[in-house]
Amino acid sequence: MKKCLAVFSASCMLICSFAFSQKNIRGLVDAEKAFASFTQTHTIREGFLKYMDSNGVVFRQGIAVNALDAFQKQAAGSARLNWEPAFVVISASGDFGITTGPYILHPKPLQDTPVAYGNFSSVWIMNKQGEWKNLVDLGVSCTKRAGDVKQVQEIILAPKTMMVPVSFDDVLTLDKKFNQDLTIATQLSADSWLNIEGEAPVTGIQMISNVLMHIPDTVLFHSETGKISTAGDLAYVYGSVVNGNKKENYLRVWANRNKRWQVILQTIK
Repeated sequence: MKKCLAVFSASCMLICSFAFSQKNIRGLVDAEKAFASFTQTHTIREGFLKYMDSNGVVFRQGIAVNALDAFQKQAAGSARLNWEPAFVVISASGDFGITTGPYILHPKPLQDTPVAYGNFSSVWIMNKQGEWKNLVDLGVSCTKRAGDVKQVQEIILAPKTMMVPVSFDDVLTLDKKFNQDLTIATQLSADSWLNIEGEAPVTGIQMISNVLMHIPDTVLFHSETGKISTAGDLAYVYGSVVNGNKKENYLRVWANRNKRWQVILQTIK
């Protein structure tokens, strides 16, 4: 009996140690890579059913839907996705973060000729079991394949001391205001990232501003909902993008640095 208890205790310590060691940016990067690796050797359906959170959402024709419900109803298919993270941001709490990077879609396993390229954006949260789960996934397509990621750009938000408490409603209000003027440069930063349908990713205040200012006034953005990290330093909002009869979505991630909120990642479908 003592031997069994010792083995059980050692196993628990190993599991707890593993879970704790993943509560950092390395764990987040590893989770994204594990998701990609699994989905290359299994169907896309199996990959998303394994790694999406029970409350996770994907987008279908401008509507956010529960990811598990959507992929449960989807046929397995033969297509395979290949992707890798290029830009990763994690909250100071170590259990909430975002990833983005290039993807390639192949029609069949091990087939060399891709049929689509693009960039994904994901929001991740660590669950009570110490597992990283995907909360939001939104991808955009582009016409050319991006180069291989040579080095992942990583941002770890610094712990805040004497920080004024904020709520998600504060961020949502800010997001709604930003939707009225996408070119507010003071709410962008030098390391901000933009993914937009049909285009290669752009970074930095000037380049992002140049792209956003060319979005027609007829395109309307409407904030819907999102979530804020337990540390109150990282939040996401998603909503709809309406252009006439066409409806798509956007995902916007806000980071609180130097006592102000800035858009660190935008994806516009």
